[in-house]
Amino acid sequence: MLHWKPTDKKAAICFTIDDIHPGKSTDLYEAGGDLDKGALGKVMWLLNRHPKLKVTLFTTADWRETHAFPTRKILAKIPNLRDKFYLSKRLKKGTMSLENHPVFVDFLNQMGQTEIAYHGLYHVHKGLKIPVEFQNQTEEEFDGIISEMVRIFNASKVNHVKGICPPGWNAPDALLSTLVKYDFDYVASSRDVITPISKNAKCNMSGLKEVPLIYPTLLKENKLVHLPSNFQVNSSIDRAIDIIENEGLISIKAHIIKQVGSYVALDGVDDLYMNYLDVLLSSLEQKYGDDLWWTSMGEIAHFVKNNN
Repeated sequence: MLHWKPTDKKAAICFTIDDIHPGKSTDLYEAGGDLDKGALGKVMWLLNRHPKLKVTLFTTADWRETHAFPTRKILAKIPNLRDKFYLSKRLKKGTMSLENHPVFVDFLNQMGQTEIAYHGLYHVHKGLKIPVEFQNQTEEEFDGIISEMVRIFNASKVNHVKGICPPGWNAPDALLSTLVKYDFDYVASSRDVITPISKNAKCNMSGLKEVPLIYPTLLKENKLVHLPSNFQVNSSIDRAIDIIENEGLISIKAHIIKQVGSYVALDGVDDLYMNYLDVLLSSLEQKYGDDLWWTSMGEIAHFVKNNN
């Protein structure tokens, strides 16, 4: 069995947020760009309330998505042809590039209890599944995407770890091979907040299927650590307790963007979600105390690679 946590800890807790980029409330939507006056301020409130808690901010290198659904509606109805085109407008390349937003990068770097990791290059793809950036590309095409993503992160001087949550959780095998080539430590490609908790439970919702629901595992000849997401705003405290009693990882997921037009994200960062997590985490800390490892995905991946 994989040795993934310290022997004196019964279970672990990590918290991750997707879609971080410099978008402000004066743009199409706020995704961190308003700094402490926006959604990141709500996250900081939660972190201040729980000094042991850590958050991984999955950040897009050069966000270009405008809509997660097709706006070119006639083209979207034509099979085959629609797969060859972007079905909504895209932001001009560089508009949201971390390279061009040093104040935003400085803010991320100065946030405490925070780990920054990757969430794609542009967060767009041709065809109906617009946000699912990694689909049927070749390994050569993935190489170009990942190399540019890494270049932007390094050029921006954002402090980060070599981990990624693929947009839409989709991680084809060719992508996983490319991540290994670029020495990535971990991938977070499975989200399942429905499957009942047990030691043998497998993810069967979004992203990779049949990987452990409450434990890390190793992929690609043990070169890449996989970490699941298994808890969100509408998950009950009983689900968290079940994970702890099975000595697993409570992996809490959120998205930084709460609303885009008429669409409201269930797990978007808002006061209600942060208040729920505040109550949840306080209850778990009171019940389990030092038996819990408050950690991040990067820390878990580092532990796995150094203890197996």
